[in-house]
Amino acid sequence: MKVKVNRRVLACVLIFIPSSISLVEPNLAAVAAAEPPGDLGIWCERRSEFAVTKAHEARLASSLRRITGYHALGFAPDGLLSLGDSTVCGGSAEARWILRTAFCSPAVFFIEDYSGFSSVTFGQAAREQVFAYGEGKISNVWRLRLDFDDFQQVAASANVKATFDEGFTFFHELLHGLGYTDASRIGELGTCEEILNGVRSELGLPLREQYFGEIWQITEKLTSVRMRFRSLQRNGNRLRSQTHYLFFLLDGPPNSLRSVGALMR
Repeated sequence: MKVKVNRRVLACVLIFIPSSISLVEPNLAAVAAAEPPGDLGIWCERRSEFAVTKAHEARLASSLRRITGYHALGFAPDGLLSLGDSTVCGGSAEARWILRTAFCSPAVFFIEDYSGFSSVTFGQAAREQVFAYGEGKISNVWRLRLDFDDFQQVAASANVKATFDEGFTFFHELLHGLGYTDASRIGELGTCEEILNGVRSELGLPLREQYFGEIWQITEKLTSVRMRFRSLQRNGNRLRSQTHYLFFLLDGPPNSLRSVGALMR
């Protein structure tokens, strides 16, 4: 299926974008491992080429503290996510529920740093099954890939950036690991973003209004993507809806993007 975009017409297309976020087909061929990939929990990758840098880890932890209200949340030296003393100050109860559910799930989650890699736009989730030789067990491993550089390139108001940042993208990918899905057609939001809109509402942030982005082909090699958000604001005694937008650029024409083809199947 081909996507045609008139430079003068803003079109809504099937495109995996940020927090949409690309969900890679499960790797059902189990990966052999000499030892289990790690204890259950959520980990920052420390050893591979996709190890999360200290600066990026700090940005992610700061966002997660803001979203969850766990003021002592952080990553231990070995990479394990810790809630600290679990003291809560503000934040979203829905977000805390997501984290607790992930901690109790029979899966291992690894956060990987894909900054600068064109294969990931904002975020992506990939599942593996790992055999642990000698122990006769299989571990479900989720790779939560974040491109931290992408978040520095968006054009949006402060409130919109706060409602679509590293922390929210992490939660979107984490929800994939818990069995929630994205939209499959225009007009749907998908269960992942429906849940995250509950988080946004608790934090008083703009809600994501669309899953699929609107694109504008600027040149043959440059495409602009627009995402729409909305919020309710009080005007005297009446509430009115206000629309917000977030923009970012992608290299290449839309019909060459892997993210487009990934959804058109």
